Amino acid sequence: MRVLVTGAAGHIGWRIAHFLRDKHHVVAALRAGHIGGLESVEMDITAPLSIRTAVDRIKPDVVVHCAAITGVDECELDKETCWHVNVEGTRALAEECANIGVRMIYVSTDLVFDGEKGNYSEGDAPNPVSYYALSKLEGEKVVSSILPSATIARTAIVYGVGGMPARGFTLWLVESLRQGKKVRLFTDQIRSHFYLGDCARAMGALLEGGHTGIFHLSPGRSESRHEFGLAVARALGLDESLIEAVKMEDVPSEAKRPKDVSLSNAKLVRETGFVPTPFEETLEFLKKEFVV
Repeated sequence: MRVLVTGAAGHIGWRIAHFLRDKHHVVAALRAGHIGGLESVEMDITAPLSIRTAVDRIKPDVVVHCAAITGVDECELDKETCWHVNVEGTRALAEECANIGVRMIYVSTDLVFDGEKGNYSEGDAPNPVSYYALSKLEGEKVVSSILPSATIARTAIVYGVGGMPARGFTLWLVESLRQGKKVRLFTDQIRSHFYLGDCARAMGALLEGGHTGIFHLSPGRSESRHEFGLAVARALGLDESLIEAVKMEDVPSEAKRPKDVSLSNAKLVRETGFVPTPFEETLEFLKKEFVV
């Protein structure tokens, strides 16, 4: 298949694009520049004409839409830009896909939930508590209304190396600990930390299986941010004593943080046959990615 990946320089988009290129003709949609080893096309997600020009040129079978402003506090501070990119940009892309009959996979987030329940399934009602999450939920609604056969892939928080340049929580954590810096991680925020390689595999399963509707991309387990950080430090031989246990109330932020947005992966496993990599094995993969 010809697959156009928006946001291909981002943490998730970069990994998905590189994974899919082994089986498909992948084109990376970028605002500017290029990614080594991938065909690329310039696309400004905020400009409908740019979207139309790129899609018409590439003529994809599927668009995997990863492009978004993902900084939760950033979105809280600049709601107008957040909405323009995450909602209006998504609307313009979905409309172009509808116009020429292209399938779309929209990458959403576990943060669409309020965190009061945990282990959320696809049937649970979203209730975002931050503007970023609200914009992603609105993006889901826009895509589903314009493209009823679209796929909505809500990803749990991911870990691993990805992006151009490389970015993400794991990179920040590992680099901070290697530099001897103290880090503060929450004991009262629960997430389903999902290995980036597995996230890309799950996306491939949805794409190749032609699955539609909402799916939660998750390892099916969860732990606190603090527990996860300690596990990474142990696996990479880093100083665990640099990791300070704190509560969310101890660290002020612009956006409200949900307590437990862990995701059930039962539907993903049942309908696609996806099997998550055991957590300890993913930590071995991390050691290789960070050249330990």
